[in-house]
Amino acid sequence: MQLRNRHHHPPQNSARSLLQQISEVVHNPARERFELWVAGDLVGVLGYSIEDTSDGRVATILHTVLYDEYAGHGLATRLTGSAIGYMRDNGLKVRPVCTFTRRFIDEHPGVVTLAPV
Repeated sequence: MQLRNRHHHPPQNSARSLLQQISEVVHNPARERFELWVAGDLVGVLGYSIEDTSDGRVATILHTVLYDEYAGHGLATRLTGSAIGYMRDNGLKVRPVCTFTRRFIDEHPGVVTLAPV
């Protein structure tokens, strides 16, 4: 017997939701990067460098890299958001060289103090 339910629809973002649940962002200060792990595999990194300036401590975000098969599920946004949150919580100003990070900051105005370019 086959059951039919015209009102049953699978979740639209089930893969995205699952990836968000099993992903973890880890700060690796020894390598100056934030790492994105999914089910024990390193799938993305956000690289940065920190310098002391006359205007305070500045974190320059250099790049965000994510394996292609994980793109489109909000994971780069999660990685970037975690890094920006860390920098904000630690009083760092941010200089976004990375275009993805620059777009993230443009879409979330005021989330972090920007350093002069």
